[in-house]
Amino acid sequence: MTMARVAAGAAVPRRALCLLGAVLLAAAVGCSEEPHKAGGPWAGPYEVVTQQVSADDADGGFGDGTVRYPDDGSRDYGVIAASPGLGADESTVAPYGELLASHGFVVITIDTKTPEDSPAQRGRQLLRALDYATERSDAADRADPRRLGVLGHSMGGGGALYAAARNPHIRAAVPLTPYATRRDWHRVEAPTLVVGGSDDEVAPVSEYADAFYEGLSGAREKAYLELKGDHFVATPPDGLVSRQVVAWFGHFLAGAPGSPCPLPSGDGVTESRDTCPFGTRGR
Repeated sequence: MTMARVAAGAAVPRRALCLLGAVLLAAAVGCSEEPHKAGGPWAGPYEVVTQQVSADDADGGFGDGTVRYPDDGSRDYGVIAASPGLGADESTVAPYGELLASHGFVVITIDTKTPEDSPAQRGRQLLRALDYATERSDAADRADPRRLGVLGHSMGGGGALYAAARNPHIRAAVPLTPYATRRDWHRVEAPTLVVGGSDDEVAPVSEYADAFYEGLSGAREKAYLELKGDHFVATPPDGLVSRQVVAWFGHFLAGAPGSPCPLPSGDGVTESRDTCPFGTRGR
């Protein structure tokens, strides 16, 4: 973790620098806030600590971002990076940061360098965000670099697939109403949950989410969940999506008991397919 030297020559942790910076002109150091309980009825048991990250902190690897992580430092946690879609900012995926951190993950949600970045560019930035979270963030002391996941909405969902295709160490991916020009994702080995919206006119499921699921020929496990709704059916997540995303990452990144299958059915679900039963990959 980054350290700074004061005049006396002693090393001062980042959090102490943050307190000093708040008194002096709010110095540009990524500062962790006090722990808080995540909001919403689907929040997990952990209090969440939040660290704001600037593009300068990230050395230009991505835009601004936020690291959220459990306040309990007694163990290591899986690490997830999340990207928004075309024209959107970090706030689109921020609810997933709160949700997943409260369930025991280190999560970094990012702004991309420009709102028009392509899925491939977003994928590279997600990989840089994972590097930052595991190596340099305030959560680095509890972030397990062997258990990595990616999530994204729209072009960010395409970015999540690009990231998983480039880094075989990624163990779980969740593209939400994803968009990309590629259909063949045979290089993605990570267990992947694809979420689509039946009424999506931006990225119709027949051309994107459903086609992407079929193109995941190399994935160890995969699932397709189509919901009644449009391009934003999973942002922000409702109870059904929250439970399924937490279960997916919990199973493949944390070795949580139980299984994320069978996928939910009934109200709000128009179609689902999967490769159940899933094998545990999380520990």
